[in-house]
This record gives sequence, C-alpha cells and structure tokens, in this order.
Amino acid sequence: MANDKTTKSGVRVNPGDTETASAGSYPGYDTDLALAAEEHEQNMTFKEVLKADRRLIFYSLGFSGTIIMEGYGLALITYLFSFAMFNKKYGAYQSTKGEYEIEYLWKALLPLVAQFGSIVGILITAPLTKALGYKRTTQLMLFLSACFVFMPFFAPNIQILMAGFLLQGIPWGVFQVVSPAYASEIASLQLRPILTTWNNLCWVIGQLIASAVVKGFEGGSDEMSFRIPFALQWIFTAILMVYITFAPESPYWHLQKNRVPEARHAITKIVRKGAPDLAEQKLALMQHTMAQERKQDTAAEYGSGFQRFLGMFRGVDARRTEIACVAWLTQALCGASIIPWAPKLFESAGLPPSQALSVNIALPAAGIVGTVASWWLMRYMGRRQIYLWGLLVMSVFLVGCGCASFLPGKAAGWAAGGILTVYTAIYDLTIGPICYSIVSEIPSIRRRAATLSAARGTYLLAGLLNHFLTPKMVGMDDQSWKWGAKTGFLYAGLCIVGAVYTFWRIPETNNISARGLDILFQNGTSARHFSPEKAAALGASEAGRPALTQYGSLGSNPSVHEARAKSG
Repeated sequence: MANDKTTKSGVRVNPGDTETASAGSYPGYDTDLALAAEEHEQNMTFKEVLKADRRLIFYSLGFSGTIIMEGYGLALITYLFSFAMFNKKYGAYQSTKGEYEIEYLWKALLPLVAQFGSIVGILITAPLTKALGYKRTTQLMLFLSACFVFMPFFAPNIQILMAGFLLQGIPWGVFQVVSPAYASEIASLQLRPILTTWNNLCWVIGQLIASAVVKGFEGGSDEMSFRIPFALQWIFTAILMVYITFAPESPYWHLQKNRVPEARHAITKIVRKGAPDLAEQKLALMQHTMAQERKQDTAAEYGSGFQRFLGMFRGVDARRTEIACVAWLTQALCGASIIPWAPKLFESAGLPPSQALSVNIALPAAGIVGTVASWWLMRYMGRRQIYLWGLLVMSVFLVGCGCASFLPGKAAGWAAGGILTVYTAIYDLTIGPICYSIVSEIPSIRRRAATLSAARGTYLLAGLLNHFLTPKMVGMDDQSWKWGAKTGFLYAGLCIVGAVYTFWRIPETNNISARGLDILFQNGTSARHFSPEKAAALGASEAGRPALTQYGSLGSNPSVHEARAKSG
C-alpha cells in the first residue's frame, strides 16, 4: 500500500478506488473501507450492535420522546370529551340527556385545528432543518411548545382553548418529521427498524399516559382536574430539552454542508467510546452513500431552494416520495382514527362513560405490547410482508367490530371493546410501527426531511378528514350519523385497498443499506424484487467490480481485509 494517501479528513485513500464528490463537496474517501463497513453492518449480530451503538440508541430515544408529547397532547384533546368537568366548563347543557356536552362543531374543530397547526409545522420543517439541523430545530420547537401550553391551561373559554391547540400543533408537526428522520440517519442497519418504529411506541405511550391521567382526574370537582393534565406537558418539555442538549447533530447534515470534521466529531459521539476505527468506517460509508446519491439530479440539488424542493417530485425521487406518501396515507385510513374516539364508540355501543374510559385504557396498553412484539416479528418477516398481512388481518377485525353493533344492550359495547382492543394490538404490531420504518427508510438522504414532510402532510390531510367524519360516524347525538361500531365496515374496505397498493408498489427495505436503496431505486427495480443481494449485484456492476464476500468477492485488495479486521 505504498501508493496510499491520507486526506485532510484523516481517512486512508487508495488512489485506484477513491471517489471525490462533485460540486465542491467533502474530500475523497476510501471506497473499500466504506464497502467493508457496509458489509460488516449487514453481518453484525444484534448483540454486537447493542454493544457498539449504545450511545446511538440513547440519543435517538431523546428525539423520539417528542412523539410522546404529541401523542399525549392529541389524545388528551379527544379523551377530555368524556370528562364531566371539561364538558361543564366548555359545553352546553342538553336537557334531553340531562348533562353537559361539548357541541359537535367544537368536537370536530378542537382536534382539527391541532392538525392544521401540525401541517404548518410540517411545511416549515424542511427549511428549518436545512438551516439549523435536527438538534437546534427540536430545541427551538420544545421551547415554543412550553410557551404554547399556557393557552389551554388558562383558557377561560373554548375559543382560547382552540387557539392554544392550533399553536401547539406547530411544534408537534415538526416533531413528526424530525424524530424518524434523525433515527433513520444515525442508526446502524440492524437498529434502523427498531429506532424508527420506536416512534410509534412513543405515540402509544403518549396515548396511554393521557388515558391514565384522564381516568385519574375524572372524579375531580373543580377546573384544576382537567387543567393539570395540560400542565404535565411542561414536565415532558423540561426533561427532553436537557436530554437533547447532549445529543449530536446528524452526521449526514454536516456532510451535506461539506463539514467533514464536524461529521466525524458527531460520529465519535454515537459510536462505541474509544473506537476511532469504527468511527472512520461509518464516516466513509456515509460519504459513499452521499456520493451515490449525487450521481443523479445534480442540477436540482444545486439549484435554487424551489428547484431543490421540486426535486423530490422528479425522476427517481418521485417514486420514493409517492411510496412514502401513500404508505402514511394508508396508515391514516386503515381505521386507526377510531382509537382516539374509542370512549365515544363504546358509549354509542351501550357502555356508560365511566366504563368506556376504563375499557379505553386497554387500547394503548395493547398497542405497547404490539409495538414491542413488532421488533421480534421484523427479524423473521420483511417490512413489506408485515404491512401487507397487517392490512388484511385488520380488515377482518374491523368487519367483526361492525358486526358487534348488532348485539343487544351492553353486550354490543363489550364486544366492540374487546374486538377493538385486539385490532389495536394488531395495528401496533404491523401498520403502526412498520409505517414509520418504511417512510423513514424510503427517502434519499438529501431529500429526507422534504419527503417526510410531504408524506406526513398527506397523513395529516387524511387526518383532517378523519377528525371531521369520525365523530359523526361514532357519535349518537342528533347531529351524528349514529353508525357507532358499524364504522368498522368502512375502514375494512379501505384496508383492502391499502393491501393492493402495498403488494404492487411498496418495496422491501429489510437489511438494505441507504446506499443499497439508492442503487435499487436508481436502477428502477420492481418493488417485488428489492433485496440486499440485488443491491450488491447492481452496485458491483456500476463500479465494474465483483460484489462483497457476502454475495461474492472483492478479490484480494488488502485494504478491504484490513478494514474488516479493524471492524471485527
């Protein structure tokens, strides 16, 4: 290796195998080191990954914690509609029922405006993260979130309450994009599905906390019984602000700004302490991934801001944007919108409000069990298979939920509650967490924030429709359609439509690196033929060399064997 050189970044370079990114980007890097690092990630056992990436897991969980805040806040809005003191403060007396009730218009508007706020947050996420990075963007949104909580806490009327929910939705929208994007970018290949799906578990944890808090305060006799649940969000904010202060920025963000030393420093904070060789391997692999992406659509990448935005709807990235958007749209329309309204559905099926709230606690608990079990399931089934079969099984249970409505008296409520609990567990075993994994892995690195913003925006637009129609479907007052549990029939049909799309368009991403996904999309590979072997073969063909030893051989280049020895 007498002809080897060392770049300013400190990475040893083989002149015959060095790629230099275009348009004045980061210096050259050792492609053999990058390829060996990629192979090593694919071959690591889960125990080895946990040992090597403990710090990475710790930092990622901090960003994911913001989803707990969002899940808690959104669930709290609808759960309080079954809260007597909340209805007395902001509702009107209904002589026919002999109790206070929030009017249908406000039941629709309160969660609706929170979603509008989230859409605003999503629209500003891409420019914010491009300018500030994931870390500083999250810190800014946590500060604003703490400020906005004052409005619902002190709200003297329902109009101020609505304004508070609108403003709170803005940071929630940013969290929805930043958390899965950050997890996907810093995670190693074996941890990527767990850390991205962990976001769904955080959502469920937020719902569970909200349901438990509302149940705990439902017997209160003054206004503080429903204001204290709002105040608890200040505790979440304070803890997360401290947590994220110690986290590094995504190395990919530094690389996109040609800051190799800063990227290396960030990597040294997420890999095992005292492992400089491991950090150099991960840096080389990230640089190699960026170089692969820069082979396409260079003009759009370096054009104006609007041109860069349109880039996700052009060429190869258009397909990736479509898949991410429809995957999240499918999650929004598969019936999960019933879960936040479950107490009202149980009431419409025959249960009294107190019993409806008690049954409701079982739903997020089942969701937690389902999400944790999904980590085990993903080791044996790919994302694509889980998504497909999840939709098909959920459609069956939704039909069962609809059929339960024909039972007499309280039996209908208990049957619908039991079926919906199992449905929730299946949702959180399949569609709920796997969607986060799919939409986080599908976008290219350089357009990840923009693509996730578009995908989450699609989800929220469908969510607006759900928030407008779901109370009408499950409600039993004079302004509702009085479908009750029969709502399951509609969402069962939508699950079937989603399953058909999944079969034809959503590819398998299991054990395929970010660079491998770039190669497969750039070569127009069919969704049904995505695999690590296919990516390796196409990548080797592009480079004019054999594939790695897992799928072939790189020959006798000593730099590869040296890199493997260091990484092993």
